This record gives sequence, structure tokens and C-alpha cells, in this order.
Amino acid sequence: MDLKKSFPEMQESHFPMADDSWISIEKDENYLHFPKDSLTARELELLKMIAPESPSAQKVTSPWYRYLVKQVGSAPQEASHVQFLYLNHQEALSAAFLQVLEEILSEAIAIFPISQNRTVLFLDISDPLDSLAILQDILPTLESDFGLALSLFVGNEWHRLDSASLRDVFEEENALFSAYLLKKGASKVQTFSQLMLWAYLQHQKIPAIEGQFQKVLMQNSYFSALIESMWESQGNLVQTAQKLYIHRNSLQYKLDKLKKQSGLNLKALDDLAFAYLFMLKQ
Repeated sequence: MDLKKSFPEMQESHFPMADDSWISIEKDENYLHFPKDSLTARELELLKMIAPESPSAQKVTSPWYRYLVKQVGSAPQEASHVQFLYLNHQEALSAAFLQVLEEILSEAIAIFPISQNRTVLFLDISDPLDSLAILQDILPTLESDFGLALSLFVGNEWHRLDSASLRDVFEEENALFSAYLLKKGASKVQTFSQLMLWAYLQHQKIPAIEGQFQKVLMQNSYFSALIESMWESQGNLVQTAQKLYIHRNSLQYKLDKLKKQSGLNLKALDDLAFAYLFMLKQ
């Protein structure tokens, strides 16, 4: 059945519509939106039967939900070094589960649902803690205690994005996670670089994310040389330092600087592979 022919005013997006004049239903990790005033009474009742309760109906109060998901207003605060975590679950999370997340992730700026099956954890990582590692370690315990199957996507570490760019990369990371789950099925933990490598193989369009790496990696000739040397040296730090004619300590300083500005740790194979493939695409 071609829904667009039957409902020509239908729209599709990655988030549920936070507008009471529309009704949203989930389909293949995306959402179909129907304007209520274009539906017959019977059509509206049928859609209500299959439509999950939207986050807006749950009265999500986070101002970040309003900015990032509803795309209304301005960013609630400046956040210079941040990261999104995307947690998938087969049913809405309980208050007790959310309390555990808040206790583990003390650096969380906001924790809010974007659908019945996904919750976003928005972190301030200006002063890095071990919270993410702890969360990854206890995921099996949380699944057992709360009777849930969980999948976690660890978004990139973003540095000094303006508020509009922050919203754009959030939307693309979320869409990328949805596309991955649709094609590959659930998996426990996926890192940013793992999904970026998959995205390149699948020819996924991620212009906002690529635009940020273009700014950081390609407009700094030293970063480009560092990535190329690390790749050619197969990640060997001694050989990389020799290729660049610098001391090992200087190399570590450059690696730390690149990680802070791009989020990529070139000593991790997936990060290095993504950085090198990104350069080849330019």
C-alpha cells in the first residue's frame, strides 16, 4: 500500500511530531506524520490505535528536548564540549531506571526520551569522567535487573559547536543509529567511528557531520599529515614520530589536541580508519 497516495499530506521524519494537530506512527525507525484535520473520524481512530504515546504526551519538560527534537527556540545554555548517547529499549523506561542513569551519569546535561523506544543522554564532557565506561560495563546488569534488551550508540565528542550545528549533528547521529538498527539489528554497544565506517559502506548521507570534520581535519595541514603518517605506520607511535621528525612526547601532544578538537582517538583502530577514509573522500 502506497501511504503517500492515500494520505498526500503525510510527512516523514526521524522524530515524533510534537504538535497536537498531528498524529505520528513509528515505521522502520522513522515516523510518519498525519495532519488530523485531513483525516476522517474512522482514519483518525485507527491511527490512534496503532500510534504509541509520544514523548510530548508524556510531558517531557527538558528544554533541550524542546530545542533538539521539537526544534523550537534557542539552545538553553552554551555547551563547549559535549557528547550524545542514544539508548534503545523495547519499551518506555521506568522512573527507577532513569534514576539509575542519572546517578551514573553525573555529568549529564539532560536525559530525555525521543520516542517510546529511544532515550537520549546529553553529556557535558569538559571534565572527562569514567561514567561512560561504567555504563557500558553495567549494561548487562541493567538488562537483567529491569528485564530490558538495550542497545547503546556512543556519539562523537563534539567541541565548540554553535547551537545550530549541534542540533544538526544530533539529528544525523540519531538517524544514523536508526538506519543501522534497521539494516543490522540490535547490538549492545556501537561507537561513533564504527557507525561512520558502516555509513560509508552504505553510502549514507551525513553532510552536517562531515562538514564538522572538514573544518577540523582538512583545514589543518598538520592534522592531515598526522593521520596519514599514523595510517602508514599502522598506528605505531615510534614510526609515526620518526616520519614526522618529532619527539614521542610532541606526537602525544598532537594526538591529544586532535582528539579534543575532533573527538577521534587515532590510537584506536576504528577512529584511525575513519579519519583516513574521510581524508580519501575529500
